[in-house]
Amino acid sequence: MINSFKYIIEFIFLLFFALFLTSCEEKKKVEVANKYNGPLMATENLVVMYSDSGRTTVKLTTARQLKFQNEDEIYPKAVYVTFYDKNGVEYSSLRGDSGRYEKTNGLYKVMGNVFFFNRLQQQSLATDVLNWSPLKKKVYTDRKFTIKTPKEELHGVGMDADQDFTHYTMRRTKGTFAVDSLNSQTDDDIATDTTSY
Repeated sequence: MINSFKYIIEFIFLLFFALFLTSCEEKKKVEVANKYNGPLMATENLVVMYSDSGRTTVKLTTARQLKFQNEDEIYPKAVYVTFYDKNGVEYSSLRGDSGRYEKTNGLYKVMGNVFFFNRLQQQSLATDVLNWSPLKKKVYTDRKFTIKTPKEELHGVGMDADQDFTHYTMRRTKGTFAVDSLNSQTDDDIATDTTSY
């Protein structure tokens, strides 16, 4: 009788142990199926300042930021980036309908009705997507763009520029632009690039 009682206790113990093991496995499966991929943090009215030697060089503002586990950020509302000179005076501004920040390559992407304006040189850039690298201090796009200056209007696909928009390189362009010469400029000095894109 004692032996049968011992076998019953061992059976009940093994049964509970088996149930315990299977319940642990089911929890693991549930955890994998319910992994959260959404934003970890949402910030309203974000202002990010970049500085060099204690002076503000760039200010990024947006109404909403979503930050993810991989530290990428999405800005679902309008993004404004203001660039300052060494005296703290605003010289360029960038605006887009939305944006994102990719942590792995330190790159901001401003999207939708992007407008970049250099106040000092009175020139502007309009495009659908503009990438900005704060580390390289460069902006670029592989999309169609329009650059307007007091004397020129250029259209093309793909361009690179310094973040202050003082020097830029265009890839496939067309438009009317002035050609520098040693003599004073006349209407004959204006050339047209009719390369189609």
